[in-house]
Amino acid sequence: MESPVTSHRPGLRAAAIFLAVTLLALLLPATALADAVIGTGTAASCTSQQAANDLSNAVAAGGTITFNCGPAMVTIPANTNATDKTVVVNGGGTVTLSGENLRQIFFVFGTGNVTLNDLVLVDGDASQGGGIFVDTQARVTLNRSFVTGNKASSQGAGIYNKGTLTINTTTLGSNIATGSGGGIYNSGGTVTIDDSYLVSNQAQHGGAIYTTGGQVTLQRSAVRSGFISGDGGGVYAAGPTTLTNVTFSNNRAARGGGLFTTANATVLNATFNENRADLGGAIYHQSGTTSVKNTILAGSLDTAGGSPSLNCDGPTLTTQGRNIVSDNACVPNPSSSGDLLGTDPKLGVWLGSILHGYIPAADSPALDYAQNCPATDQRGYPRPLGPGCDVGAIERGALLYLPVMRK
Repeated sequence: MESPVTSHRPGLRAAAIFLAVTLLALLLPATALADAVIGTGTAASCTSQQAANDLSNAVAAGGTITFNCGPAMVTIPANTNATDKTVVVNGGGTVTLSGENLRQIFFVFGTGNVTLNDLVLVDGDASQGGGIFVDTQARVTLNRSFVTGNKASSQGAGIYNKGTLTINTTTLGSNIATGSGGGIYNSGGTVTIDDSYLVSNQAQHGGAIYTTGGQVTLQRSAVRSGFISGDGGGVYAAGPTTLTNVTFSNNRAARGGGLFTTANATVLNATFNENRADLGGAIYHQSGTTSVKNTILAGSLDTAGGSPSLNCDGPTLTTQGRNIVSDNACVPNPSSSGDLLGTDPKLGVWLGSILHGYIPAADSPALDYAQNCPATDQRGYPRPLGPGCDVGAIERGALLYLPVMRK
């Protein structure tokens, strides 16, 4: 049934609409409309040097930036500086910002606060932070974006962070640092990563992440194919680190193929499988306290990939119970915390394009064996999806929801 006002009183309806629009305009923040629009409707208008200059000037001025480049994908040369400015850049899923293998893409300094939505940042190059540099008091948030193919002659090829870095539903891939932190180098800052994929990043230490001081929280994500010559193929944790619902797969290092720890680390409902290192294929725990709970540690190989390697090395990890370990390493043996040692977790194959993880087999000992698990799994689906929660990052029941799960 139509509203009496809209069906019988057109004059009143028009007045009501005018009033609603007026009130909305007054209530909306100043950044609701773009403060700067790059391009004039064509791809050519966004790929010129003028467009690059316009983008640089817009970031320096602050405000919301959008693009009018037509429907095609476009690549814009970028070298921007956001000092003490609040900036929102909306790429719309069609804009790539490139450092052209010559320059840093975003330098966020002072109290700068930058949000990047639906963008690709590629081919940045700098000593620290080829893609993005985040200063001590600065903030950067990435949503639904890609940070790929960036380089650093020192640390943090993708991102160098000293401030506050938040990453959501984003891929950091194929970033290469000569020093540490292929994907991210965190120097005393705060890093929160959710629902993201860190893949094929390279460095001397910490293929995906190197953190010293500060705090890193990584959840509902996957770390895969990190390659380094030193320690921590996936993550090098020299600062407090929390890993929840994370899969580490096919990472390679001399020590700690998946994770290398020299500070306190908490690992909850994670899966380490098919990682490589001569010492500690999954985890090398050097110092601090590394606690593990409801976690799978399995399938480790030596660096060359030809022979099995111990899943863990260094001092024994601190178990919080209900871990499944394919050998007798990692946690105290015999276990008094319900850990299953020398047990095949019976994981399926790597499902890269679907899950970025492993589904336990129907007869896996991981099924319904976890206790006090997180409310969701790596893909964001509720736990449990059976009588009890599954050990590891992904609930087997999530397999039934694959068509819905993809974003």
